[in-house]
Amino acid sequence: MDILSSKPIGGNLFRKPELNWGILGTARIAEKAIIPALQSMKHNPVIAVASRDLTRAQEFAAPFEIPKAYGNYDDLLADSNVQAVYIPLPNSEHVGWAVKAMQAGKHVLVEKPFALNSDEAQLMVSTALENSVVLMEAFMYRYSERFEKIHELVRSGAIGRLRLIQTNFSFTLSNPDDIRLAPDLGGGALYDLGCYCVNIQRLLVGREPVSVQGQCQMSKSGVDLQSAATLDFGDQVWGQLMVSFNSDRSQFLRVGGTAGMIHIENPFNPQGEGTSGWLSSGGKESKRLNFRPENDYKRMLEHFYNVCVSKDMPKFPLSDAVNNAVVIDALFQSAVDSGRLVNIK
Repeated sequence: MDILSSKPIGGNLFRKPELNWGILGTARIAEKAIIPALQSMKHNPVIAVASRDLTRAQEFAAPFEIPKAYGNYDDLLADSNVQAVYIPLPNSEHVGWAVKAMQAGKHVLVEKPFALNSDEAQLMVSTALENSVVLMEAFMYRYSERFEKIHELVRSGAIGRLRLIQTNFSFTLSNPDDIRLAPDLGGGALYDLGCYCVNIQRLLVGREPVSVQGQCQMSKSGVDLQSAATLDFGDQVWGQLMVSFNSDRSQFLRVGGTAGMIHIENPFNPQGEGTSGWLSSGGKESKRLNFRPENDYKRMLEHFYNVCVSKDMPKFPLSDAVNNAVVIDALFQSAVDSGRLVNIK
């Protein structure tokens, strides 16, 4: 999409074009986070929403004054005025609808986890390249100032040489009908929460693990309620993660090095509130870290817009989404085989 020229007004030689959005599905994340973020921005109107139930789509669209509501996803994808699509559907439906949307010429922002396995992820990436459209995984946390600060501290050597990263992301999932407990929809703690932990560890280390081990505590429905894993990145760098749907709310990141430790509370989703942490050395706190409230979703969507419209380089290449899926594949493989070590080529 090219920037549209206009007559000079108040010294402005150019005006930015609109990127018209369609939403596939009526998920809570779209209602509470994505649509409000888009509607707080310029040049990103939400013009359509689709559901498998037309009445549901109409009821969802009304409070946001979204002008078009569709009773199936295909009709939205056939709308030539829709240029970008957000997909917050169940995990099992990401690949199918992302591929259809890209084949229809739409840019796609797909909710995490990107796909259920690396083969699906690679298919999505190939489809994006074949159709010359933007495809992005909606890991909002990594567009935040707090992540940029953490990454800067690690890169700068503030804690010496990196040795250990620990992440925890847990909460109690009490609704037995929650789709995150449905195996046929791609449920489970490792997909829903572990994807964050794997992603941040890979990004902070700056390379892929050479081997992994994983264990899962399965629910009666057949998804993992708890998962724990170890990632060996080589050169004496290890990652550990624990995620669960059956323990009290907890979310933290610890990054240890030869000269210090970083501890951050709520690194992934502070839910619009500020968060904090500290640097320590020799077991004693040396510096307090305070992060102001920010809208991670808006920062992510602003970047998506700039990649689509201004042709900015994506901060995170599509290979990151594929490689994240490769690691999760290996963790499931290890868990199925009683936690054996799985090498990653």
